[in-house]
Amino acid sequence: MRRAGTLVLFILAIFSAGCGPNEAILKSNSNDVEPAAVPGTPSAAKYDSVESEVADMRTANFEIILVIRRKDGGVMQAEDKTFVRTTTVNANRRSLVEGGKAIVIGANALTVGEVVKKLSERFNVEDVSGPHGTSTSDANANIVHEQR
Repeated sequence: MRRAGTLVLFILAIFSAGCGPNEAILKSNSNDVEPAAVPGTPSAAKYDSVESEVADMRTANFEIILVIRRKDGGVMQAEDKTFVRTTTVNANRRSLVEGGKAIVIGANALTVGEVVKKLSERFNVEDVSGPHGTSTSDANANIVHEQR
């Protein structure tokens, strides 16, 4: 019986030794070492501006493209992002751009009138959908259009 207990302890010791963390993996994301730059890889985020994100959403053929900004021009706070996310649940994509000061929303199945109405109560909303967008004229009444 004692021999069986010793064998069980030995097997448990072997299994527990194999379950430890891999030091190479733990150190692979260390802040102490600067990762080697890959040629052709941009160091900044790809969508750092509203214009570039809108262009990409047009390339993706989203029917509705909205740009949301705080009315005070400030950075989007956690509660702002939550409000946008819960208001635009049917959006295909939401991107935070311009250092967190704008959210670009791309959608194909979005009830624009109601969504824009809710969003415009709290934010400046710009419809940049383009000619193929399905936004309605009554929804556009609450949208702030910027002159380019």
